[in-house]
Formats: sequence, C-alpha cells, structure tokens
Amino acid sequence: KEWFVTGNVNPIYFDDKFKFQDPDVKVTGVEEYAKGVQKIFDQTTSRAQIISTLPSATAPNTITVTWRLSGRVNIGPSGLPIKPYICYTDFTIDEESGLIVFQEDRFDIPGWDILISALFPFLVGRVGFLREAAEEVEERVFDDEDVVAGSGGGRGGVFGEML
Repeated sequence: KEWFVTGNVNPIYFDDKFKFQDPDVKVTGVEEYAKGVQKIFDQTTSRAQIISTLPSATAPNTITVTWRLSGRVNIGPSGLPIKPYICYTDFTIDEESGLIVFQEDRFDIPGWDILISALFPFLVGRVGFLREAAEEVEERVFDDEDVVAGSGGGRGGVFGEML
C-alpha cells in the first residue's frame, strides 16, 4: 500500500513504455520509477493518504488520484521534513491494453514553497508567502466487498487495490 511513497509497485498494471513526470523529474520505465520513489522517500515516516480516485473530467482515458503527501525525504545527512501537501496524480490508460502508459504528478503548492518549508520548517505558519500544511486526511474504513464492488468513495476496483 501507499506505493506513491514506498515504490512497491506491481508492474502488471503498467505498460512496458510507461513514463512518469512531475515538475522536477522525468523517468521512463516502471522499475526506474519505483527505484526513485523508494530512494527519495523515508520509508518509516512517509505517507500517501488517498483522498479520491476519479475519472478525469478533462482528459480522455485518464484517472486522477488526489492524495496527501507527508513524512520525510532522504536529502542531506538526516533527511528533510515534508510539509504535508496535496498531490494530483493523472494516470493515462492505454485504450487497447488497459495498462497505465503515463503518470503525471502535480502539486497544490509551488516547488519553492516545498523547498523553503523543508529547509526552514519553523517559517511555516509564520510568513505569509508559505502555505499552511495540508490538513490530515480522515481515515476511511470499508470492507473487502466495497473494494471489489467499486464503492467506498471512488477508491475501489483495480486502483483501490493498487493504492
């Protein structure tokens, strides 16, 4: 679970030509993506809390996952804290194979806010140009039948199992 921060990705859901990008990184191949995720995020503290999983209203063959990122990144001798923020992950699905061919991550705060908040966490909430940390995501509990049936607030089905 929480493979957005663990890198524990099941490759059967991804096309051989899978590509990933976010504002700072571009990677080709699901194995390279998984290695990068596992390397950058502290595996004991980082969390990816799913808020919603919905078909895109604007892009065909695309599913958008909204989630809250928190924890630490493995940068520097003791790592850096991540001010919790919201991520939007767009999965583009190949119409014929049904596999994920492209993943793009977008963030609700700019990269400079992420960096300044990590380097100077004491400034968060004290200076007007830094956004506050994203609110905690309420834990949702549902049974296995909800996942199989696809109910449970848009988190079921194949993507419910993956995330």
